[in-house]
Amino acid sequence: MTDTTAAERMVDRLLAVKWDDDVAYQRRRSRARLASEFLRRTAQWALAVGAIESWPFGDLAGAVDPAVAVDPALQARLALDAATAGEFPVRPTDAAVIVRWAALGSLPRQRFPELADPYEPLLVMFGRGGAYTVANGAIELGYGTLPILSVAERASLAPQPIDAASLDALDREG
Repeated sequence: MTDTTAAERMVDRLLAVKWDDDVAYQRRRSRARLASEFLRRTAQWALAVGAIESWPFGDLAGAVDPAVAVDPALQARLALDAATAGEFPVRPTDAAVIVRWAALGSLPRQRFPELADPYEPLLVMFGRGGAYTVANGAIELGYGTLPILSVAERASLAPQPIDAASLDALDREG
């Protein structure tokens, strides 16, 4: 089963991501927390669904349900945007796996109710100044890097709050 509406909404959300140098700098602490929480959550999911080899940027949706499919026209919209996005665009491979995840609808929550959405921290981070790149075993956020570490190291970390109030407070501290 594919949730086409959820996949379409996710494509729209991803297409709205814009790199804003000033905002990314002002929110560098919260963006680092969000990237860390993304790595923690995806590590937990990778362990739960047996997708360790492709962590942290693998296709978790395919591991949950190999039959999940996304309309090729939706994927094409993302590819066109990536070609013109400029600095720190959403990486096409990330966009594809995030949209596939959205296409699962409520299936992940039904099968693994104890695990939080793996991509929400990344999506929130996108809304706080833009995307990221990956180099030398680290996530480059524009104003700092975050080492990826191992699946086990990331999965064992304590969850971090990613609500707007907590993130705003974190940025005010810096």
